[in-house]
Amino acid sequence: MLSERFLGRFRELPHGAPDGPSLRAAVRPRGDEHEELLVRYLRAGTTFAVTTSFVLDVLSGSKRPIARLAILTDGQWFWSSDLAHYVERYHVRLDHRFVRRVRAREGDPPALSEAEIKSLTSLHVGDAVPEVTK
Repeated sequence: MLSERFLGRFRELPHGAPDGPSLRAAVRPRGDEHEELLVRYLRAGTTFAVTTSFVLDVLSGSKRPIARLAILTDGQWFWSSDLAHYVERYHVRLDHRFVRRVRAREGDPPALSEAEIKSLTSLHVGDAVPEVTK
């Protein structure tokens, strides 16, 4: 199920889950030694879904957008486009299983084929999504 493999569904985020973990509680004074790998991996994921909305840093109160809201994936895990910002700036802790995966891949997510993305879409969104033609 998608929600079990969705990182960063923090309740403070407008796109988070009301029963999700607290972003404020996940903040740490410094990151792990492999934080750079995590940030690179999070930014390099395959775009799964994108919106026209921008997201703001809810912890700083700044009104400057930090990212366009999108969902990214590596084929196993999913996360919103602003998660890299929170990991980089606030050293937010991520699921240890995801961290192990990132370290094993040395910070480089797999490149997903169009067929893999379509399969993920069908599995998590259903067949209601129209096919995009080039």
